[in-house]
Amino acid sequence: MNQISFLKISSVLKKIIIAVTGLSLFLFLIIHLLGNITLFTGNPPGKDFNQYAHFLESFGILFTIAELGLLGFFLLHISTALYSNFINTSARVNRYAVSSFAGGKSKKTYASQSMVITGVVIMIFLIWHVLQFRLGIYYDTTYLDFNNGQPIRDLYKNVTEEFTNLWVVAGYTVAMTLLSLHLGHGFWSSFQSLGIYGKSFTRITYSISYLLGTIISIGFLFIPIYIYSIN
Repeated sequence: MNQISFLKISSVLKKIIIAVTGLSLFLFLIIHLLGNITLFTGNPPGKDFNQYAHFLESFGILFTIAELGLLGFFLLHISTALYSNFINTSARVNRYAVSSFAGGKSKKTYASQSMVITGVVIMIFLIWHVLQFRLGIYYDTTYLDFNNGQPIRDLYKNVTEEFTNLWVVAGYTVAMTLLSLHLGHGFWSSFQSLGIYGKSFTRITYSISYLLGTIISIGFLFIPIYIYSIN
């Protein structure tokens, strides 16, 4: 009996971890997207974006701690999800050759059935993304009216160079499409896992979940497509 109770608690705890970290990462994506809007403002082009990036980096060790915290949230999210999926798969006695996808109470969709796959692909994409920009080629630029005229990183040049490559844009297109599916299912189901649900509340969150996922993904995808189209 005690073992059964422990297994139930363990299962609930995994769901809570996945939900809390998932919602936190969802919020980060919104903030990150809002920051990326500065790519399209400023004169000369890129000035606002470079100043924004420099502002974040000016926090020094605090910015590094925030990055490590974000990394920790992501690793906790993906590792718990993979472990939970492994346990569920191992415990499944009967395997079905055909899965039915339906709405209604089951909310079983292609997005819900492929959360692990989309999550792994997104993880690979994020590693690539970090290598491209956070750890990518370092250019510098100078603005006489900013930072006392001292050079700062020209991250805008790095971004525009990367997005003139058709294969890079294609890779982002695939990743953002999968991100849309992942966010679409993950947002509303996180509330379910936290025990926040009700007939009306679930209907509302389910209705707007895929809309929010699509808006965020299109927002990020617009950047490489636009830069590629003007170069």
